[in-house]
Amino acid sequence: MQFSFRLQYDGTFFCGSQLQSNVRTVQGDLEYSISKVFSAKIRVKLSSRTDSGVHAYFQVGTFNVNTSMTTQNMIDAINFYLSDDVEIICIHQVKNNNFDPRGDAISRTYIYKLSDSKDLSVLYRQHVTKVKKKIDINIMKLLSKKLVGKHDFASFISSKVPKNAFTKREVFSTSVISKENVIFFTITANSFLHQQIRRIVGSMYRISVGIDKLEVFEDQLSNPKRGKASFVISPKGLTLSNILYKYALECGLPGEKTVSKLY
Repeated sequence: MQFSFRLQYDGTFFCGSQLQSNVRTVQGDLEYSISKVFSAKIRVKLSSRTDSGVHAYFQVGTFNVNTSMTTQNMIDAINFYLSDDVEIICIHQVKNNNFDPRGDAISRTYIYKLSDSKDLSVLYRQHVTKVKKKIDINIMKLLSKKLVGKHDFASFISSKVPKNAFTKREVFSTSVISKENVIFFTITANSFLHQQIRRIVGSMYRISVGIDKLEVFEDQLSNPKRGKASFVISPKGLTLSNILYKYALECGLPGEKTVSKLY
């Protein structure tokens, strides 16, 4: 039996989402807790990989187990073993046992939060990147619009991305707004490359505070080359906020037929 699930986590004390040896990861915590509930070794597959310090409001995963337990009892039992910084929100049984949380995703949305305010609330400081220079939000908005469409994002990827990797992605939408002394940059695309968003935001920040010129960003997009966008901004301002699937159920997990909107 295959089950899909939605979870959220504060990434501050995780060394990323993907399983690694001798460090704490989201996948590691999930596999430990789910295995405890079912007294068997259970493997988990997640939709999106998040780096150390990156948060998720909307992450999706799957695991396989034969059980008569109700999904609500499963949620309660798994969350009992999880720590306070990660939580299962909902679980859904996959009827055809063929759900691929990564490959079946239509789009992913991330939000990056940064602030140049001296009055930033202490409640935000684990989830907002604090910067010293004054940001021109109008320049941020201008640059964000240039991202929409199909582009080769090779300039914005880390050295960990294989040299033969396909680096073209389609950005469906972007937005930049300011609220309560925090700037929110939202980007939705079919998928993302390692460090892509943090390097994009890093370049936008440098231009918006006058370190670099507008032409630098345009060159990074129109003449893609690894290493051009070298500034990688802090991970703590980044949150995976949504993953869209076909026939989404009320909690956002994929269903077998159209039922309701994704929130």
